[in-house]
Amino acid sequence: MTPSTSLMTYMAQKSNQMGIVVEQVEDEIAAINMALGASYAGVRAMTGSSGGGFALMVEGVSLAGITETPIVIAEIQRPGPATGFPTRTEQSDLRFIIHAGHGEFPKMVIAVRNPEDAFYQTARAFNIAEKYQIPVILVSDQYLADYAQTIKPFDFSRISIDRYLDDGSSIAEDEKYKRYKLTDSGISPRLIPGSVKGQVIYVDSDEHDEYGHITESAEIRTNMVNKRLKKEDLLRQELIEPELLGKDNPEILIVSWGSLHGPLKETIGKLVNEGISIGALVFGDIWPFPTKRLTALASKARLIVDLEQNATAQLDGLIRQEALISCDKKLLKYDGRMWSPEEIYNRLKGEVLNV
Repeated sequence: MTPSTSLMTYMAQKSNQMGIVVEQVEDEIAAINMALGASYAGVRAMTGSSGGGFALMVEGVSLAGITETPIVIAEIQRPGPATGFPTRTEQSDLRFIIHAGHGEFPKMVIAVRNPEDAFYQTARAFNIAEKYQIPVILVSDQYLADYAQTIKPFDFSRISIDRYLDDGSSIAEDEKYKRYKLTDSGISPRLIPGSVKGQVIYVDSDEHDEYGHITESAEIRTNMVNKRLKKEDLLRQELIEPELLGKDNPEILIVSWGSLHGPLKETIGKLVNEGISIGALVFGDIWPFPTKRLTALASKARLIVDLEQNATAQLDGLIRQEALISCDKKLLKYDGRMWSPEEIYNRLKGEVLNV
């Protein structure tokens, strides 16, 4: 679905060269279930869409949650509701993405900021998905999906492929494999079907016991929910704090996320050169929400400004919820056109700096 199609077309072009399989199916329900099946069978799998298609994937996101199947999902935003502006840009799906899925289970949401960041964060997303056996959602938008930029060659020494698969060594002799074994970390040993002779892997969308058998036990249900949610504490240790642009301890602090990194970098640099004490925190990791750098800088800033590409200041609401910090002013744009550095500069001058 536009504007996520550039992902599929590029990967299809490189599929023979890179030894990957790219499949276009009838709808997003099939897409996420096919990806989950591939992941269950041991293949690293990813799927993607925009907001309308991701809405169809939401039940599959919950399926990944209860079956603890790793998957990476790219959600490339466009203005909604419904078809909205199919070829324009917006950042209006944030809260929907964070809360996607019925029931309670851990997930991670990463907003990519530019093409270079998208490369490294995608590799990281696959590793985190496998390590914690969870869905990881990469968030982008039409602007970032479709623009071109000259960048330095990628540094492949910065990435690794970490599989976190069990080879059967965790299973004692004459023991039956427990796919959902209760552990201190909440992470159970993950076997690939057929990899260990004599061991059967059970998986089901119903609540289940340690072996994967369906259960109605209240005690087992509570234990399994607690087991899955334990991973959230470990996920928080993986968080990368938002990038700070401009002054180290600015009097005026801008908060933003995702693809606004580029326009803000240019704008903040210009204002700093004019002698203004200003900085911008641009969030990449966005769920679980990192609060350390934000809390430290907000306590010193005299003014906090939220700048987003939506009508309801969704990042501001998340900051109030998770960090108990309220922004003093909101600069919002939701006409389907990307913020330009000139527009940000003029609105900061006129509405924040009053010059």
